[in-house]
Amino acid sequence: APPPDEGGPPPRRVIDVARDAMGLLAQALESLGDRFALYAFSGSGREQVDFLLAKDFDEAMGTQAWQALAGLEPMRSTRMGAAIRHAADRLARRPERMRVLLVVSDGYPDDIDYGPDRRSVEYGLRDTARAIEQARGRGIDTLLVTVDRAGHDYLRRICPPGRYRVIDEIDALAGEIA
Repeated sequence: APPPDEGGPPPRRVIDVARDAMGLLAQALESLGDRFALYAFSGSGREQVDFLLAKDFDEAMGTQAWQALAGLEPMRSTRMGAAIRHAADRLARRPERMRVLLVVSDGYPDDIDYGPDRRSVEYGLRDTARAIEQARGRGIDTLLVTVDRAGHDYLRRICPPGRYRVIDEIDALAGEIA
């Protein structure tokens, strides 16, 4: 007999839920007339941090942006500090009074060379906390959202109070972000 879940829909991955959530957020922001950008990031050491553009601030949420968002797939590591710094640089050049950086992640900051001890997450946590602090110093509010149930353990160390959310159920991510 086939396994009970065979033939049914494939299980939803974190990236699938994050894409759906960002799509809902994009629709809401566009209907409000707010300017926003959508980026993705991945890392494989300090020399290879990918920062991918799905939609820039002055672009409409048109076919190209929807296709870029739909095409996002998991890549490598979560080099969060570098991604936050790059996004903050882009946001700091914006004329809007309110600038918010929303980071959706599946886990703690991690990469192949995040500190001298590969088994330790300390360097990644400190680097990300520093990037958030630098963004705040530039007038950019941050909010980190994760579906990692252990998120409370490390996000409270890297984010100001009230500036992170841990979503227990992956399917609640879209509603929480919206």
